[in-house]
Amino acid sequence: MTTAELLEQARKLTREEQLKLAHDLYIEADGPYDDPTEVESAWASEIGQRLHGIVDGTTVGIPNSEVRELFGL
Repeated sequence: MTTAELLEQARKLTREEQLKLAHDLYIEADGPYDDPTEVESAWASEIGQRLHGIVDGTTVGIPNSEVRELFGL
Protein backbone atom coordinates (compact mmCIF):
# COMPACT_ATOMS: atom_id res chain seq x y z
CA MET A 1 0.00 0.00 0.00
CA THR A 2 1.35 3.44 -0.91
CA THR A 3 1.29 6.49 1.34
CA ALA A 4 -1.30 8.04 -0.98
CA GLU A 5 -3.53 5.00 -0.48
CA LEU A 6 -3.01 5.19 3.28
CA LEU A 7 -3.93 8.85 3.26
CA GLU A 8 -7.05 8.10 1.26
CA GLN A 9 -8.08 5.51 3.86
CA ALA A 10 -7.23 7.86 6.75
CA ARG A 11 -9.51 10.54 5.31
CA LYS A 12 -12.43 8.12 5.75
CA LEU A 13 -11.84 7.96 9.50
CA THR A 14 -13.67 10.11 12.02
CA ARG A 15 -11.81 13.13 13.40
CA GLU A 16 -11.16 11.27 16.65
CA GLU A 17 -9.79 8.26 14.78
CA GLN A 18 -7.56 10.52 12.67
CA LEU A 19 -6.18 12.19 15.78
CA LYS A 20 -5.54 8.83 17.42
CA LEU A 21 -3.81 7.58 14.26
CA ALA A 22 -1.66 10.73 14.05
CA HIS A 23 -0.70 10.35 17.71
CA ASP A 24 0.15 6.68 17.32
CA LEU A 25 2.25 7.35 14.20
CA TYR A 26 4.11 10.14 15.98
CA ILE A 27 4.87 7.92 18.98
CA GLU A 28 5.95 5.09 16.68
CA ALA A 29 8.32 7.35 14.75
CA ASP A 30 9.65 9.42 17.67
CA GLY A 31 9.53 6.90 20.48
CA PRO A 32 7.52 7.02 23.68
CA TYR A 33 7.22 10.14 25.79
CA ASP A 34 9.88 10.67 28.40
CA ASP A 35 8.98 10.01 32.01
CA PRO A 36 7.69 13.35 33.40
CA THR A 37 9.57 12.79 36.68
CA GLU A 38 12.86 12.37 34.79
CA VAL A 39 12.16 15.45 32.66
CA GLU A 40 11.38 17.55 35.76
CA SER A 41 14.54 16.34 37.47
CA ALA A 42 16.69 17.06 34.40
CA TRP A 43 15.26 20.58 34.07
CA ALA A 44 15.78 21.27 37.78
CA SER A 45 19.41 20.22 37.42
CA GLU A 46 19.89 22.35 34.29
CA ILE A 47 18.30 25.40 35.92
CA GLY A 48 20.45 24.92 39.01
CA GLN A 49 23.62 24.76 36.90
CA ARG A 50 22.66 27.87 34.96
CA LEU A 51 21.79 29.80 38.11
CA HIS A 52 25.06 28.75 39.75
CA GLY A 53 26.95 30.00 36.69
CA ILE A 54 25.21 33.37 36.84
CA VAL A 55 25.79 33.75 40.58
CA ASP A 56 29.49 32.80 40.47
CA GLY A 57 30.12 34.84 37.31
CA THR A 58 31.20 31.97 35.06
CA THR A 59 28.16 32.42 32.82
CA VAL A 60 27.59 35.64 30.94
CA GLY A 61 24.07 36.39 29.77
CA ILE A 62 23.03 38.01 26.52
CA PRO A 63 21.17 41.31 26.84
CA ASN A 64 17.49 41.14 25.94
CA SER A 65 17.95 43.71 23.16
CA GLU A 66 20.55 41.49 21.45
CA VAL A 67 18.35 38.41 21.71
CA ARG A 68 15.38 40.28 20.27
CA GLU A 69 17.52 41.58 17.41
CA LEU A 70 18.91 38.10 16.76
CA PHE A 71 15.36 36.77 16.31
CA GLY A 72 14.11 39.81 14.45
CA LEU A 73 11.76 40.95 17.19
